[in-house]
Amino acid sequence: MITQTGQSPALDATYIFAPQASPEITAKIYRIRGLDGLRGLAAFAVILHHSAIKGTDIGGLSVFLFFIMSGYLITGILHRTRVKIETGDGALTAQLKNFWVQRALRILPAYYLWLGLFLMIDPLYFGSKTLQDWPWYVSYVQNFSISLIRDRWIEFSHTWSLAVEQQYYVFFAPLLLILPVRQHVRFLWLTIALCVFISAVLSLYGVGAIASYILPSNGFMFMAAGGLIAIQRPSKMPYVHEKLSIILALTLFFTLIFYPILERTNWLHLPYIVVSIASVISLATLMIWVLNNGSSKFVNLLETKPLIYLGMVSYGLYIVHLPVGFLVEHFVKLDAFGIPADIAEFLLVFPISLVLATASYFLFEKRFLDFKTRFKNKHTQS
Repeated sequence: MITQTGQSPALDATYIFAPQASPEITAKIYRIRGLDGLRGLAAFAVILHHSAIKGTDIGGLSVFLFFIMSGYLITGILHRTRVKIETGDGALTAQLKNFWVQRALRILPAYYLWLGLFLMIDPLYFGSKTLQDWPWYVSYVQNFSISLIRDRWIEFSHTWSLAVEQQYYVFFAPLLLILPVRQHVRFLWLTIALCVFISAVLSLYGVGAIASYILPSNGFMFMAAGGLIAIQRPSKMPYVHEKLSIILALTLFFTLIFYPILERTNWLHLPYIVVSIASVISLATLMIWVLNNGSSKFVNLLETKPLIYLGMVSYGLYIVHLPVGFLVEHFVKLDAFGIPADIAEFLLVFPISLVLATASYFLFEKRFLDFKTRFKNKHTQS
């Protein structure tokens, strides 16, 4: 369900420019119910994955859900911008510059703030592992270093997902603004097919599990799926029956959450590309359902203030939570609380991360978001 608002969005992932009967893009901004809360729920699940419920894939699926939501937002923006270009309401180079500047103002400040702070403490507590690879992290290509060179996870390596999103912005923005609107759907389907092919080849040649997971060929598949939802979202579920579709999607989703346990206990072992495709299908179906059922009880739950707030600060929350977790493990004896150590870790990591993310948002990120809004308004007027 889409509701109209007259306010500038603080988090633009849940806002769209709504097309009217004419092909031009209007200036009215509409808020999509549930997406702020869905983002907050996903961020919360990632923290659970790295603390209280280690060993499942709830965190990985939540990151893939972030990818679908980002693909929905970014591809939708680029698609509508291309419509503006084709109707003579903007020049390609100016629109591309506008897009990149707005993305930079949203994602770069907080990322470089926390990366810089972490690099300062890395030699003191973590053996300078991230500091050794600082050029990769600064240039947003750490997913290649992590997967193809180091082949290991370290204290700041969870930001691989931010690198994949940045790479999508860099490469797909010019392509979608150059391609005619009528070719966007075909292009996104070809992107998904190419990603599946590359992932299958990587699996065939024995590329490691980390590489299969974090290289762009995997992440782009989810983001392209989100883009297809933005352009072609059906008013009804695309498979057989809506209730049956969501039941099957949820069944697949929870199976995927516990798949690592099945794999470790030798109950089931699938090629990773199969797991990725199953993840795309289940998460895309869930996303479509949320978009089409804005008045449902679940979406009403996503619209509660705590989840909306988590969605608002989710970017900083995602960046800081893992370094906080490693620092907690370094300084605190987690088995001294009389409860399972993983639970104790969560009870410390979540509130500390939330406080830091809140400070990051209101004292730092919001300044750039306000500037982003002013830049956007100036660009629109010009």
